[in-house]
Amino acid sequence: MIIVNLFGAPGSGKSTGAAYIFSQLKMLGVDAELVTEFAKDKVWENNTEVLNNQTYVFGKQHFRISRCADKVDVIVTDSPLLLSAIYNHSELLGEEFNDLVAKIFKSYNSVNYFISRSKPYNPNGRLQTENESDGIADEIKTLLGRYDVKYTEVSGNTVGYDKIVEDVYRICR
Repeated sequence: MIIVNLFGAPGSGKSTGAAYIFSQLKMLGVDAELVTEFAKDKVWENNTEVLNNQTYVFGKQHFRISRCADKVDVIVTDSPLLLSAIYNHSELLGEEFNDLVAKIFKSYNSVNYFISRSKPYNPNGRLQTENESDGIADEIKTLLGRYDVKYTEVSGNTVGYDKIVEDVYRICR
């Protein structure tokens, strides 16, 4: 089983890409599942206070992934586990939590992509401004480097998404 992790700033097209990639893989006959972002559910529910508790968010997202693990060939997610280290601002949890998140993230067989925004920023369903989103993109790349996570950068459009579909399909054959 492999996990297709889509990294990128808020509004870069991760959710759209995950849905597209998942559907294309299914149409190619790949046994795949889509694991969506727990945190975005909370944003739509106007329950953003819970996002300050990254142990809870991480646990919920990890559960969403682990319940499908080894039951399908491919999991596509717009919320890689490692993102909890980006949004962890707790002094109490500190780097120990981030290191644990990275250890669990690395325990899965993953292919990682960084989605670059290719369309105008849409603030709906997000907590960040466009400038804040751009800063998060830089933070994510720094974190990926820190934990030596290899990734391929693609554009957040069908050209980029089709490259991911081709890559994953090649791996699955």
